[in-house]
Amino acid sequence: MARQKQQYNTRQVLELAIAVDAKQGFIKSGFGYYDRENEKRVYDNKTCILNFIQSVQGAEEFTITEDCVEQADKIVDEFKHELIAKKMMGNINDFEGNVLRCLSGEAVDGFGVAILASLPNSFRVLSKRQGLDDFFDQHRKTSEFIGTAGERLMFTVNIKDVKFIAKYSIHLVTCLDTQGNICKFFFNREPDIAGILEGKDVMLTGKVKTHDVSKFSNCKETVFNYVKINEIKG
Repeated sequence: MARQKQQYNTRQVLELAIAVDAKQGFIKSGFGYYDRENEKRVYDNKTCILNFIQSVQGAEEFTITEDCVEQADKIVDEFKHELIAKKMMGNINDFEGNVLRCLSGEAVDGFGVAILASLPNSFRVLSKRQGLDDFFDQHRKTSEFIGTAGERLMFTVNIKDVKFIAKYSIHLVTCLDTQGNICKFFFNREPDIAGILEGKDVMLTGKVKTHDVSKFSNCKETVFNYVKINEIKG
């Protein structure tokens, strides 16, 4: 007779997933590590959740706050709304199907815990993507090219998005100048550049590389290279 898999309350796991993510960010299952500076083992998010639920000796403590509960509601509403629609249209992938099954049931097994552990990070990515889509929609008709190819300029921008491209170990930065024009540049100096720059007004110096109409956003975009950040204004 097959051994029945341990089951865990879906809502409790999701709220814990949010608490764990708030404390340590997202660490994918199997990618825990030893923190030599603090001399302790840092567990992946799934393991943190299971250790807490199972009251494993020495398990790290996590507190489910009102914010965790509210965010859990948002995650359930957003993902179920989007994934039910995708399922009806027949274009839901395996991961999305697993997410929908987990959120639609009262309990999950260990595999489901791993799925739910990833959702706070997935929700961040989804929200960021939707915000960027809205940004492009807003400026599609008004964005114009900046300068001429080869021209070196100093100007102020607001940083809208910083995306790390792991394949090339580089960040793609999307920003808006004071005239409402979209520009982009690549940056590879800071590992946590997103946390430093996103949402900030920044004075830059850079050379115009190309003028493009993006295939992704259908917006006029100016791409800069040799970019130097002169001042972060806040």
